[in-house]
Amino acid sequence: MKMKFFTAVALLILQFSFAQEPLTAEEMADYQNKLMIDELNLTEAQKKPVEEINLKYAIKQKALIEKEGSMFGKIGDMKKIKKEKSSELEKVLTEEQLDKYEDDLEPKIRKYMKKKMKP
Repeated sequence: MKMKFFTAVALLILQFSFAQEPLTAEEMADYQNKLMIDELNLTEAQKKPVEEINLKYAIKQKALIEKEGSMFGKIGDMKKIKKEKSSELEKVLTEEQLDKYEDDLEPKIRKYMKKKMKP
């Protein structure tokens, strides 16, 4: 019985010692930039506008995540941010790039952010 208790305590301590800090907005944007540059084969002319868009919306997302309230209550605001970002990306990406972003990259980014944003 004592051994199980000490094992559980040791596991709990290990879990907290390896806990990651949530990503900053800049780290969120950097991840998105690298993924989009590689996967969408962005041109030199597209890189800077995409980086600016990613940072702008990462800041908005981070602020919303840190805002008081449940994630359920923030869904509408998250959808609004996503729609605004997509609207801006439409002006920079080709139709083919935008389709690939929405179909392949956006779910990958969302999954990564969900995992990394947990404190």
